[in-house]
Amino acid sequence: MARRQAPASSACFPLPRLGGRYRWTIGRRLIASLLRTTACPLVRKCRCFITLDKIITLANSKGGVGKSTACVGLAGAYAKAGLRTHIVDLDGNRTISRWLANDKTRPVNLTVSAPDPQTLTEHLQETASRYAPNIILIDIAGSFEAALTIAIARAHLTIIPACTTEADIYEAARVARHIETVFAAFHRTPLYRLLATKVAPLPTHAQAHGFKEMARLKLPLLSTIIAQRAAYEEIGFSGLPPHFAEAGRATTAKAVAELDQLRLEIDALLADKLDDAAELTRTEASA
Repeated sequence: MARRQAPASSACFPLPRLGGRYRWTIGRRLIASLLRTTACPLVRKCRCFITLDKIITLANSKGGVGKSTACVGLAGAYAKAGLRTHIVDLDGNRTISRWLANDKTRPVNLTVSAPDPQTLTEHLQETASRYAPNIILIDIAGSFEAALTIAIARAHLTIIPACTTEADIYEAARVARHIETVFAAFHRTPLYRLLATKVAPLPTHAQAHGFKEMARLKLPLLSTIIAQRAAYEEIGFSGLPPHFAEAGRATTAKAVAELDQLRLEIDALLADKLDDAAELTRTEASA
């Protein structure tokens, strides 16, 4: 039987090889539409999309890298700054949904949803209508799946959390290559950064080698790091991001300082991206 030909409007994005078994086909028109609606959010208008100015995806194909912890911590920093913050929990374990399940302890301007990953695009529009968030954080499952590509395409910034171990850095590099592949297909430049997590307070030789490997692989690294602290480990038990935890403890104060620095660094990156997008639009309009 002859093999069915893929339609001309489709583009095939192979995953980094995992035994040669994992591969999917993403519709070119779908991803192109997603990239258009996020690349210039302040100037592009589309009747079927509500403008979302800040979408940050946290993604790594490996579990245990501190992805959910970083997501909740960063969400708490934005919520404490007075922004309406929403987390989309796409992790099959529903870790963040479980941590922040208590409405009485969760900050009032921090909301969480756990949709079917296959309906992410529609869910983002529903979220914009229902919560009108200033910022959305998407927590992706620690594996390669179709939702990863969609979340990356919708994000203004993708953060790749990774510890300084060889396994974490290897997986982070795979995600970075995937991001580059998706955006290159549509002649766009992605914005993504590696976030070093669970960094030991006292530097070790292994940790130093890890940072050298990140540099060798030319992975763009955020200057802010997330250290190994009790304040982060306690989130799952208390349901409180460090900004809303007991302020008098040293571990809480240090975590808050890290997260505030991370928030400011991210805001600067996003501001530059929006400025570049606006300039590009003015150039296109005058051409």
